[in-house]
Amino acid sequence: MTKLTDREYVVGLKSNLRATLEGPAGKEVMDFLEQACGWYESIFDPTNRDLTLINAGRRQVLATLKTLIKLDADQIVYMAKQKEGEGHGM
Repeated sequence: MTKLTDREYVVGLKSNLRATLEGPAGKEVMDFLEQACGWYESIFDPTNRDLTLINAGRRQVLATLKTLIKLDADQIVYMAKQKEGEGHGM
């Protein structure tokens, strides 16, 4: 289970992410993560399926951070509840 279905938790997390990542040092960290996670590169490796999956996983971590920063708390809670429902066959 994820805490992202708890609105209070999400509000606090978003506040912490903004405090950490929106200043000059945070922007430098995000630039580094974009490079390290292959944000601007294709994840597809035509000869190695495993590498494609690894690349997708790396990118997903950064995509989650960017989504948490961009969306409002209610949107995040809604998406998390939808995803939880999918995991339980609902």
